[in-house]
Amino acid sequence: MKLINKKKVLHYIQKNPGRSRTEIAKELSISKPTISKLVDELISEGWFSEKESSSSSSSGGRRSFQIYFNNNAKYIVGVDIGGTSVEIAVMNLAGDILEKSVFSTQEQISKNLVQVLADNITSLITKSGLENNQIMGAGIGIPGITDVREGIVVDAPSLGWKQYPFLEKMHKFLPFPVYVDNDVNVAALGEQWKGAGRDKSNILQITLGTGIGCGMIINGQLYRGSSFAAGEIGYMVTDKHAAEKAYDSAFSGYGFLDSHVGGPSITKRMLKHLRASENESDDWPAKRIFELAIAGDKKAQNIIDDALSHLAFALINIISIVNPECVILGGGISKSMHHFLPEIISTIDKHLPIETMVTITKLDNVSVLGAGYLVLHEHDSILKV
Repeated sequence: MKLINKKKVLHYIQKNPGRSRTEIAKELSISKPTISKLVDELISEGWFSEKESSSSSSSGGRRSFQIYFNNNAKYIVGVDIGGTSVEIAVMNLAGDILEKSVFSTQEQISKNLVQVLADNITSLITKSGLENNQIMGAGIGIPGITDVREGIVVDAPSLGWKQYPFLEKMHKFLPFPVYVDNDVNVAALGEQWKGAGRDKSNILQITLGTGIGCGMIINGQLYRGSSFAAGEIGYMVTDKHAAEKAYDSAFSGYGFLDSHVGGPSITKRMLKHLRASENESDDWPAKRIFELAIAGDKKAQNIIDDALSHLAFALINIISIVNPECVILGGGISKSMHHFLPEIISTIDKHLPIETMVTITKLDNVSVLGAGYLVLHEHDSILKV
């Protein structure tokens, strides 16, 4: 019971800084002597600080003391491994980023990616002016199906990993706990912590990048599925006739939706058009094709319209199953989608009578923040969410 009450006090002050002991006791319906003992413990352990109020009480008595959570009591590391790049950030317990670094995923695939990752994490901790004993843990998002209990990457096509013992390898290089999950799941946690999903219990996070993924928070909890494959909507089929024919996959093992909406698939379609017109060039990232479509280029418009039509129907399907409060679009491609969002929403409204907010993320560093928040979810400490 003491630990339960201690957690209640800690989480209450995290959300309501500057409260007095009397206010905490009243709000949590716990006796003031018990609250005082718990607050004293949390102060001695470094989780809380106490400051004298700048004003006296309403009755003119002595000033009260206000309790604050110490966001710098410990630090966490968030890592997002994407098909294109790896982002690493060291942050405090409020998600304030101290240092961040980025390196190319594909350039390191042929090397020992795990050791490169660990070396970069260690270097960034040192650059942040911290020691390893100040780090609570590291959370890592992987672009593929991941067994979070065993720490095994079941299948990550863009990394070429199958049944890969990721955590076993990482633990050889890092002295603090490491937690792993699907990259879109950690992005959903980022939105729940700091973004459009705050104060919401049912959230869909759709990540649009090399592939298409979906993180689901249902009744306030991350939903992973029976074999950790929930949200793998890249395998969703949005045109049965097209699916019955041969189509190019972005990467071996990628699904139908990945291969019609993902960035590499958009690039492939443009390159196919350019080669057909003898105007070949390899410098065609999806962002450039979106920009051409906005500017009125008909071929680019056709390519983007087709991709976003597949996306809209995928959203209709998943919304009708999950019934979320909001759908948040993230990932590299989402940065180019503001112009097209009204048409996507119009398509959803045409076919689905369920009212759902669909928005594009406004949260910078959503995936590394979510990976950091994964530590607070999984670490067996008083901070566990």
